[in-house]
Parts: sequence; structure tokens; C-alpha cells
Amino acid sequence: MDLESLNTIAILDAQREYMDMNEEDALNEEDALNEENEENAMREGETEMQEPEQGDTQAAGTTQATQPQGRQPRKRRLTSKVWEDFTSVGVESDGKERGQCNYCGKKLVINTRTHGTHHLSRHLDTCPEKPKAVDRPAYDHQIDREMTSEIIIYHDLPFRYDEYEKVRARNLYLNPDCKPICRQTAVADVFRRYEIEKEKLRNVFAKHQGRVCFTSDLWVARPTTMGYLCLTASFIDDDWRLNNKVLAFCVVRCPHTCGELASTIIECLKDWGLEKKVFSFTLDNATNNDSMLRILKGQLQMMSGSGLLCDGKFMHVRCCAHILNLIVKDGLELAKNLLHDIRESVRYVKASPQRIQSFAACVERVRPRITGGAGLSLDVSTRWNSTYDMLVRALKFRAAFESMASFDTHYKTLPSAADWDRGAKICELLKPFSVITTYFSGSKYPTSNVYFTEVWRIERLLKKYAHCDDDGIRGMIQPMQAKFSKYWEDYNMILAMGAVLDPRMKIEVIEKAYEAVDPTTAVLKITALKENLENLYKDYQARKWASSSGSSSSQTPYEIVNESPLEEEYDNDLFELERSIAAGVDNPKSHLDIYLEEPRVNRRNYPNLDVLGFWKENHHRLSDLADMARDLLTIPLTTVASESAFSIGGRILTPYRNRLLPKHVQALLCARNWLRGFAEFEGTIEEDTDGTGTGKTTSNSGAESSRSGESNMS
Repeated sequence: MDLESLNTIAILDAQREYMDMNEEDALNEEDALNEENEENAMREGETEMQEPEQGDTQAAGTTQATQPQGRQPRKRRLTSKVWEDFTSVGVESDGKERGQCNYCGKKLVINTRTHGTHHLSRHLDTCPEKPKAVDRPAYDHQIDREMTSEIIIYHDLPFRYDEYEKVRARNLYLNPDCKPICRQTAVADVFRRYEIEKEKLRNVFAKHQGRVCFTSDLWVARPTTMGYLCLTASFIDDDWRLNNKVLAFCVVRCPHTCGELASTIIECLKDWGLEKKVFSFTLDNATNNDSMLRILKGQLQMMSGSGLLCDGKFMHVRCCAHILNLIVKDGLELAKNLLHDIRESVRYVKASPQRIQSFAACVERVRPRITGGAGLSLDVSTRWNSTYDMLVRALKFRAAFESMASFDTHYKTLPSAADWDRGAKICELLKPFSVITTYFSGSKYPTSNVYFTEVWRIERLLKKYAHCDDDGIRGMIQPMQAKFSKYWEDYNMILAMGAVLDPRMKIEVIEKAYEAVDPTTAVLKITALKENLENLYKDYQARKWASSSGSSSSQTPYEIVNESPLEEEYDNDLFELERSIAAGVDNPKSHLDIYLEEPRVNRRNYPNLDVLGFWKENHHRLSDLADMARDLLTIPLTTVASESAFSIGGRILTPYRNRLLPKHVQALLCARNWLRGFAEFEGTIEEDTDGTGTGKTTSNSGAESSRSGESNMS
């Protein structure tokens, strides 16, 4: 660097230092004046003061006021902004006062009267540990509207949410530029978001290579007679994750005949482009649902040709939760008298606050003999699991009831020892039904592979209690067995196939299960299962090869050069040779044969095996069978969520939903499901417990509902 450049740099450094000193002097002068004014204000009002002595020295042209006698000089206030990032550590051993950086810990000498704080500011500009300032994005009204619409959808809020006084006040506090929107704008934004999410989901279905399983259910809007059809789609995506999406929540034109319901479903399927991808429909066990499905099957076959697998033979799946409800309901009808004293005891305690307090005192007296914290619960006629809950809780308080009987002369329904024993047996009987119903109703995991084992357990449970030494319970079991035989004497074939595709089950376990229940029919049932499984697999195989041969017709230029001169009838032979090479044998076995011949996965070692994960890992090796397994494992066993699976009452929309236009109801419910999944609604659905439309409000998920024993679709 030449001498001239060095001189220039020196001059610039001197000028910068001079400007820094002037700035520090000005700040010191201002601080001194502020301090003088504060001290003068403190001296006002004092009655006895000494005359101040004039000092000879002045700092930077300012006059320092003398302190009153006996008073120590007040420590100067640190007013600079740098003290937000520095902390004074006081005078150290060398007699110099220092400040420590809050970020890197470096200590710098400070003397605000002579040096100022500019060197502290320079350190903050270069401190490597100081967080970088993040520029806050400017307010965007469009983004605000999009977030508001998502809040309304996600949390099930009214459209006028942004009109609430306190909501607007809070938004203005957070950002004065916030522009509130009206109800009509919120409606438009929600519907726009619904259309955007619908298009995204439609693209997902367009790319989906597998089949789709459906459930449908009917809701009623009280006090009107308007009915809403809820159509839900289940499918396993390319990452082998189970998805459940509410496709439609649309009005069904009156009258709600089988033909009208089938036409409504067809319109929904065509709207989504899924009329050629139907695998199964899970429906309530209502007679008119059988008729509706026959009409639906015929229309689908006309639209898609041979699009239905095995001509739709396995298309209809009956809702398992509904059948379980019917089985338990028939048994509990006869158990009313058996549980009379227990039920009346619970009703007696809950009749008044005074009795509840009296019972609580009895609980305290016998506390060592009581475990568990749940209180008494009275059952209701529309939810059979409430009887199970009532028994579980009442049995825990048996000692408290006995104690209350000795103090309360008005309590006349104390259950006998036989009543308590019978209640315990009924509770033991109902527990598996409660657990299985809850498991069947899951929407985040496949359930078709566990159908066979759980239904088999129920059959064995009923046979066990049919030989109970209690005459009352034996009488209760008889109608339950009759209902079981009506619906499940022949296990659902398509769901039994799902059990075969669980690597812990396969054919061997199912064969042993049939033999344990009824050895005389086991051979016939296994033979039928194998035949149907083979036919379904061949259908999948034929469609796959037809699809691959069809796609080969669109050739690239270099494929045309290598086109085979063989006639078209020999192409299938070439395909068979390719399959033989892929299998590595001269006489290729099907993927189904290979899978069934391989050893089963030990259930003891893998009690919680991820079945979808198994097929994802083996898809490259057993591709044909894996495609079939993906569709079979998609089948939902119920049309209801676990929360409402125990109900035998209808489902109705709340008055708030009834006042909305049907398209807005559909937009809210569908978009909420797409954004949030099958999360619980926050009090938007009511349960029709007495058929009058005045049921209690409950939580439900998505657009699922439970049905009564009678048809709700007529």
C-alpha cells in the first residue's frame, strides 16, 4: 500500500474518532443536565439546606451541582440502549469499571462520563454471538383471510367468528393494519378452501393405482326431514399408509328410496372419478341396503364394464359394529330383570345431591376396600356399553352400597350376593364386546385382518357362557347365539381372505380355528376359502397383465425398431416366459403359492406386527399378491367411529348446522376431515336417543354415525 493511501486512511480514522468524541461529549452533557434537573427537583420542599459551594471545575462546559452535606453522590442512571445488551459488573481489581456482553461474555472498560458508550455499540455490531435481527413480514390481508377460514374449518367455528367484538379487538392489538372480514366473506373463503382441498384430493385419486373401499351412512336434520348421505373413501397410498377421507356430505332427494340412494352414490363416484376403482362398500345391516347395493352394482357394471372384481361378488361388507350391537342388544333385553336391583341402586344414589353426599360418606367409611376413582354411572337404553360401564363402576362400590343400607332406611334395593355375582359375570361377558367394537371402529390402522380372529373369539365366548351354571345368563346367551348364527355363522369370505394375508395367520391358523368351533364343517369352509382366494388372485393377475400389455401398445421410437414379428396370439406366451424368468423357475409358482408355502411369522415374537409394513417390504418380491393385499386390508369393518359405535340411536345434525345451506354443510365437514382427519367434533352432532330429535349433544368424528337396528335409509 503506498504512502498516500496510508495517509488517507489515517485522516479518515482521525475524523471518525473526532466525531465519536463530539457525540460522546454531547451525550455526557445531556446526561449531566438531566442529572442536575433531577437533583434540583429532589431538593425542592426540603426545609433545611446548606448553601451550595461553587465548584471551580466544569466538565465539557457544564456546571455540576454540589451535593447536600451528608449525602452520597447518587449513581448515574444508565440510559443508553446498549445496556439492554450489556451488564455492568462493577469495579474490578484494577480499579476500572467494566461491562460484560450478554451474548459472548466479553468485558469492556466503561466510564460513561469520559468515554461514553460508543465502543460498546461497535462491539455489538460485530459480536458473533448476538442473534441476528429477523425482519417481520409485512401484514398480508389475503394470508389473514386464508388463516381465518382455516381456523373456522379446523375448530368448527361459526362463519361470523371474525365478527366477534373481542376477536376483532385482539386482532387490531396484534396488528393495527388487520382488516376484519364479515360473515359473507368468511363463507366465500371457506368454500374456496374446500374447492382447493377437493382438487388436491381428486389428483391423489387420479394417481392412485389401487382400489378404493367405501362406507355410506345417512344423517337426519331435525326438525326437518332433510337427509344427508355421508360417503367415506378408504385407500392405502403408495407409502402404505391407510387413508380415510369424507368425499361427500350431500342431500338425498326425497323419498329416500333404494334407487335414489344408489343414484346419489353414483353421482358422487362420478364426481370424484372413482366409478372404476370400487372394491367394496361397508353398509349397515338393513334390508333396503341389500336392495340399494344390487342397484348400485348393476349401474357400476354398466358404467365400467367388468370393472368390479369377480363381478362384484365380494362388494358388500356388513358393518361389524352394527352386528355386535344387535347381538348384545338381544341379550341385554333379557338381562334387564337380572340387573334390576343394581340399576335401581345406582338410580337411588344419583336421585338427589343429599343421597350422593350420603353415599360419599359411606365410600369413605369403606375406602380400603374400594379401588378406582370413577363414580357411579347409570346406563341408557341407546348405548349398550353404558350398561357395561354401570356394572364396572357399581361392582367397585359394592361395599359402599352395603354400608349405605345399614344407615339409610329408605334404601330398599340392595342387591343380593347372587345379584352381585350375576352382575360380575355379565360384566365379564360384555367386556370383550366393548373392546372388540372399539378396535373394529379404528380409522388409523387396518382392521380387516383381525376380523376373523375377533369374531372367532366371540363365537367361543358365547359357547362358553351357554354352559354357565346361572339360568338367567344361559337364557341371555340363547338369543345372542341366534343373532350370531344369523349374520356370522358363515364368516364373511372377503374378510376371511384378509386374515389369510396376515403373515401370522395364513391358511393354517384359520383351518385350526374352524376345527375348534365346528370340526364337521371345517373342511368345507377351508375349501371354499381357498377357491375364492385363488379366483380373486387370478382376477387381479389377469387385470394386471391386461393393463401391462395395453400400455405396451404406446411405444417409443426405439421400441418400434425392436418390435417382435410374432403374431399377437403368441404375446401371452412371451409374458408367461417373463414371469418364469422373474420367478427363477421353469414352472413358475404364483405369488400366492409362494406366500402360503413360506413359514408363518410367529405371533409370540410379533404380537403387534405392522401388516402394512410387511407388505410394503415384500411388494417388490410378491407384487401381484401385494396389490391384492393392499385392497383387502383397506376394507373398513364399520361405518362408525369408536365414540358412536356403541349407540343404537340415530344421528342428527344440531340446529346450528340445520340453518346452513347444504353446500356449506358439506364444505365445512369435508374440508375439516381433509385438514384434520377423523378428529372429534367439538359438540356439533346430537344423538337422537328417543326418536324425537331432541337427543343429547355428543362428540363424533368426521362424517361417521351409528345406526339403529331398523333401517334409517328408507
